[in-house]
Amino acid sequence: MNNFWTIVGHTAGSRLKAKSFIISTVVIMAIVIIATNISSIISAFSGDEENEVQQVAIIDETENAGDVATILATSPEESLYSFAVVEDASLKATLESARDGDYDYVLHLSGSQSELDATLYGGGDDYEAVAAIEQEVQRVKEAVLTSALNLSESDLAAIFEPISFAQEPLEEGAAIETEESQMQASFTVLGVTYVLFFIIVSFGVMIATEVAVEKSSRVMELIVSSVNPVVQMFGKLVGIGLVGVVNMVAIVAALAIGMLIGGNEIGDLLSGDLIDMSLLGYAFFLTILGYFLFGGIAATLGALVSRTEDVNSSIQPLTFIAMAGFFIVSFGLSTPDAPFITVASYIPFFTPQLLTMRIGMGVIAGWEIALLFALLIASVVAVNILAARVYKGGVLMYGKVSMKEGIKQALALSKKEK
Repeated sequence: MNNFWTIVGHTAGSRLKAKSFIISTVVIMAIVIIATNISSIISAFSGDEENEVQQVAIIDETENAGDVATILATSPEESLYSFAVVEDASLKATLESARDGDYDYVLHLSGSQSELDATLYGGGDDYEAVAAIEQEVQRVKEAVLTSALNLSESDLAAIFEPISFAQEPLEEGAAIETEESQMQASFTVLGVTYVLFFIIVSFGVMIATEVAVEKSSRVMELIVSSVNPVVQMFGKLVGIGLVGVVNMVAIVAALAIGMLIGGNEIGDLLSGDLIDMSLLGYAFFLTILGYFLFGGIAATLGALVSRTEDVNSSIQPLTFIAMAGFFIVSFGLSTPDAPFITVASYIPFFTPQLLTMRIGMGVIAGWEIALLFALLIASVVAVNILAARVYKGGVLMYGKVSMKEGIKQALALSKKEK
């Protein structure tokens, strides 16, 4: 047991002290802090342009809706759009003035009070302006029409009073999935998918490289003679796993710092506005199981190569699996109850991501959650037992062989070592 913790401490310590790890962690933290405050940064560089009042020229060609143009022209001072009725000028001439910079937009009104047509001329990408001006014209039109009907304030309040609308499930005891809960689940699922992708690509390479470096320096024979290879493998897995925990803690700390800089409360994050806290427990255990599933395979692949140059090519299958899982989740978020997603969630390599998604989206029964957890745990145990046997023989192998042949030779050497 002492050997195990010695390997854990040495593996984690050497990685945490490495300049590459420190620099990459600082860079990732900086990116997270910037990303959480990107809107404030953009606003700071854009200056006061977003707060400038936009000039809107009104060409009124309505039959009997002149009041609409008049009321628009008396918009409140705090409005971002200043409307002005252009008298004795054609639409064509006003558009020319707008092109010369006299106006930001031109609003052409036609039709009647009851059937008002409005056309806004401006830039093709002014989505916010189009929505805001349309809403303002609609508001003024409603005010003019209700005023003509001589309705009292109580009548107007009754007309615009929103209805009380509730939703209940057909099945007794079933939960109602709101848009907010769906967004929280999606955010959490994407987070788990990203973390697993990061673990497979970054820490998978790290685990395989750790083994390959020791093999290439011929230190492995000395280690094997004093430490059981199986203990050595799991010591490396736990050690690099601790490095991953430190990395994740640093990212969470950067997120907290970014929120504080942006003037947000940490409680806003923990309250569940962005993250489904009830889903985090499942996500935590599934991520750990996913790490040991892929980590065991990565250690095996590292034991089968003799040079560090071959690590990236040997780890490619895991990278492809991670990419496949990412794409499946991206597709499944819109159709989480698709048969393809259900079947794929029973494949152990995709279970951590897809089970998290299916739980979050509420499309899975309790018994199926228990079954998938049992299958994943059994897969992790089976993969690591096989990985330990291959690792035990693989660390003593040198020379370039095919993956299939290497596994056969490693298993044969493992039996001899017994």
